[in-house]
Amino acid sequence: MCPAARTLRAQPLTAAAFAPFGTVIEAGRAPGRSVNQGRGRRIEGARDLAHQDGTTPVIDLYQIAPSSLPFVVDCLERHPLSCQIFTPMTCARYLVVVAPSNAQGGPVVSGAAAFVASGAQAVCYNRGVWHAPMIALDAPALMTMTMWEAGGSADCEEVVLSPDAGLIVEG
Repeated sequence: MCPAARTLRAQPLTAAAFAPFGTVIEAGRAPGRSVNQGRGRRIEGARDLAHQDGTTPVIDLYQIAPSSLPFVVDCLERHPLSCQIFTPMTCARYLVVVAPSNAQGGPVVSGAAAFVASGAQAVCYNRGVWHAPMIALDAPALMTMTMWEAGGSADCEEVVLSPDAGLIVEG
């Protein structure tokens, strides 16, 4: 472990707690509206798919090997041109780690938060929000990733955290 790293206690993912970083889209809690001749229910998701002009919509699949807690986060990334949505297709639980930006645009590790999401919850990271790469817990996960991309290095910025500035996430 990194003794000088900051330890985060992961909390259950809720819309209110995650609001500064994006949107939680969850089946089972929202009433939704009837669709498909009454055989289905449409649950409102992300309504502001923020992006920069000149980008193209992308939907990819992510296969994620499982990890366990505690988990050391040594990298954060952000997408300055677009919001980014991860929607579980097959997933037990997954870890969501986010951090705000400082005035220069870098991550504020001291302001990081960690959440444990269920397989019935999708997350939409706001445009420019620092977050850890996807971390599946308990079992392999299959997710769709939706965002807008320009097709260059501006689509994703990464910061590797030094051991003294890293994050240790506990359950």
